[in-house]
Amino acid sequence: MLIITTGVSGCGRKEYLEKFQKMTQTHKKKVRIYNIGEMIFEQAAKIGVNITHESVLNANPYVLNALRSAVFETVLGELHSDLKKNDLVIINVHSIFFWKKIFMRAYDKFYVNHFNPDMLITFIDDAGRIKDNLNNRLQWKDEKLSIEEVLLWQNVEVEISSSWADMAQKDFYVLPVNQSLETLYKMAFCPQMEPIYISMPITHLPQKYQKEVTRFISKLENYFVVFDPRTIEIGVTNVAKKSLATYNQTVNRDLYWLISQSKKIISFFPIIVSSPGVINELREGYETNKDVWLVYPSETASPFMTYFCNRLFKNEKEFFKFLGSSKYKPHKI
Repeated sequence: MLIITTGVSGCGRKEYLEKFQKMTQTHKKKVRIYNIGEMIFEQAAKIGVNITHESVLNANPYVLNALRSAVFETVLGELHSDLKKNDLVIINVHSIFFWKKIFMRAYDKFYVNHFNPDMLITFIDDAGRIKDNLNNRLQWKDEKLSIEEVLLWQNVEVEISSSWADMAQKDFYVLPVNQSLETLYKMAFCPQMEPIYISMPITHLPQKYQKEVTRFISKLENYFVVFDPRTIEIGVTNVAKKSLATYNQTVNRDLYWLISQSKKIISFFPIIVSSPGVINELREGYETNKDVWLVYPSETASPFMTYFCNRLFKNEKEFFKFLGSSKYKPHKI
């Protein structure tokens, strides 16, 4: 299997993939990772081109394109053999950079078309964490990126990568780096496990009930690939100043990235609280013809909730009893 992964600088994708590679070894899986960025520096040193980690994006774009093409030629030359020798090959690359307040393309469409991956994934993280990571790097600290710029960069990274998948007619996923390593493992090696989005009240749910949500999800993960929106923080938005970028990106991410890539929406209420987010998520899932299941601890529920779900369960016990009697069988990693 071949997967192309992307992600903005500082999102933690490389660290995630390194941990994932070690984790797969315990399951007797062989994974080869091509880190294209590192290979570009190796190629430059090999042919005597002077580029540094701190100033590489200041280099002439034609030089960078030539280096990148040489690296992609190397990957293409090894790929057929590597796919035979490994259970999974990952090509880890950027799609876009945001440098000097300018978007700079970081790919070559010729080679993207020739790789023919089985799946494409873009790693994402909280914009505040990415900003802090970049500010601690010599390369990025003078860029002084704002939260809004990081959000925009990450948004463009996702949209470009998803367009690659659309043109190649391949599956595309957005994967928060705080999702478990088992999430990617199941995506790669357990195709029988459906990807689902777990919906829950967040803003108005007392913190003590989050433990119940976490416990519910841990049981759910035995049956599905679960995408949890809590793995991305929404941060604090100054509504008075109309700084709504974070809120807007949160809605876009959950409705049009995470729900879009899921086969089911499963919504869990540990207690009855107001949740405009869940209502919108139920409707989005329902109107895009996905299965929508709601666990709601009450004999009565608003018709605006029941209308937008296919199955309603009064409690967690009833839900897992149904799941146990269905076609979905537990599969522990």
